[in-house]
Amino acid sequence: MKEKDNFEMVINLRRIKMGRRNGRSKRAIKFIRKVIARHFNAEKVIIDPLVARAVSTNGNDKIRSKVRVVVSKVGEKIYLVRLAIKS
Repeated sequence: MKEKDNFEMVINLRRIKMGRRNGRSKRAIKFIRKVIARHFNAEKVIIDPLVARAVSTNGNDKIRSKVRVVVSKVGEKIYLVRLAIKS
């Protein structure tokens, strides 16, 4: 399998949106961390603050249903999650 150094992916937050309304943005950030750890076999996932701001643009209770991120490898089993910007 080839090494994933710079990878773009769309994370679906629909499950989080269907759940209870309290603290949705916090649960969405935890879900993003869990998805990245599962896909890349990461021990540590660093999330850029812009991702958190993009998830909760309408407030903590009204989150986006999908978010597009770029995952970069920083070190051995350490990954950085940044917001993907359309060019």
